Parts: sequence; structure tokens; C-alpha cells
Amino acid sequence: MATSTNSSSTTTTIPRVDTHLAKFSQASVVVLTALAFLLNQPIIVAITAVIMALSALAPAISPFRLLYNGVIIPLHIVKPRIVEDDPAPHRFAQGVGATFLIAATLVLYLTKATPIGWALDLIVFVLAGINLTVGFCAGCFVYYHLGRLGLLPRVRYEGGFHWRGV
Repeated sequence: MATSTNSSSTTTTIPRVDTHLAKFSQASVVVLTALAFLLNQPIIVAITAVIMALSALAPAISPFRLLYNGVIIPLHIVKPRIVEDDPAPHRFAQGVGATFLIAATLVLYLTKATPIGWALDLIVFVLAGINLTVGFCAGCFVYYHLGRLGLLPRVRYEGGFHWRGV
């Protein structure tokens, strides 16, 4: 009986996330959504929506990641903190945030229901702020439970949903 020398089929890759990149992204979303509201500038909502959609759909070209890797890391403002974690729930959360901001943009530009548009913007502001300050990701929580119901893939680390805290 021959044994394969290729161990790639038997090893699994442990998913990892840079928590400092996540915090940088959350802080950026907080600042952008707050500025949009305070300055009454729907264009900032639209820009933030595009950035978050790119972050969710194409993480390698996420403007937050590019700024973090191209400026923040080289200036030694922070250094990466890589931990075992599944990036899928985080991308899901960014996608939900992007969806809310796309809806906010459409409401702000196409209707006279501006309070609803700003409420959608502020929901993203609050949820990103909670994630940034206390480490609870509401989108990750939803992803985990949808995975348990079989509606999304299950998380790829042992123990399921966990709240990292700050």
C-alpha cells in the first residue's frame, strides 16, 4: 500500500484575522458615518457604502486594508495582531453594513424620507462603534446563528461564536 507524500489534503488551514485591521476598519466606519451625519453629506454615506462593499466582496482590494497596509503599518502606528478566527463572519458583517448604507444612500438621494436614510446611517455607526469599543460584532453573531440553522456555512474554528471583547 502506497502512502501519499502530499500532506496538503490532510492538513487544514487555520483561518486567521488581523484584529488590528478589523479595529482600523471599524474606527474608519465610525468616523465616516459620523461625519456624513454631522455634515449632512449623503456622498460620504455613498463612499462608505462602496468601501464596505469592496471590503466584503474583495477583501484583498479593500480600501481599509490598502490604507492599513500601505500607511498605518509602515508608519508603525500599530503592528498586525493575527489571531485564529474565521474571516467569513466579518465579511458578512461588512456586507450587511454596506447594504444598510446603500439603502441609506438611495433613501437620501431618491426620496424625501431623509430621517430614515440618516437612521440607517446611524445604525451602522452604532453597530461599528459597539464592535470597536466592546468587541461585540452583531453581524458575526447573526452569521453564527444563521450557520447553526444551515442558512450560511458554519464558522471554521472550534467553539462557534465567541465574543472577544476589546
